[in-house]
Amino acid sequence: MKFILERDFSDGIDTLCKKCGELKSKCICNNTNKKILPKDLHKIKSKLKKVQNNLISSFYPFYIENEKEVLSYLKKKLACGGNIESIDDYIIINLQGDVLDRAKIELQKLGFKIN
Repeated sequence: MKFILERDFSDGIDTLCKKCGELKSKCICNNTNKKILPKDLHKIKSKLKKVQNNLISSFYPFYIENEKEVLSYLKKKLACGGNIESIDDYIIINLQGDVLDRAKIELQKLGFKIN
């Protein structure tokens, strides 16, 4: 009789969702039907706000699936940090610093219309 000792990390524990606080098996955050629009139909707005003595450039509303790719592209091109906020059916991209003008140019290169 041989005993085989192996690691088993699949314990099946259900964790809590950070957004809604429900169990991930019952979470509806990722199951929402997001509205998706082509890039040329977007009308992106921008604003500069100050949060805890730091300037934040915000761009909204985005109705896209590949928001992480757009954020990554902008962060590399503008040499800044940033994050994504998901609000109801649209997405806000926040970039650190006063990069409104340069970010508008880069978003236009990607095919978005800027207001």
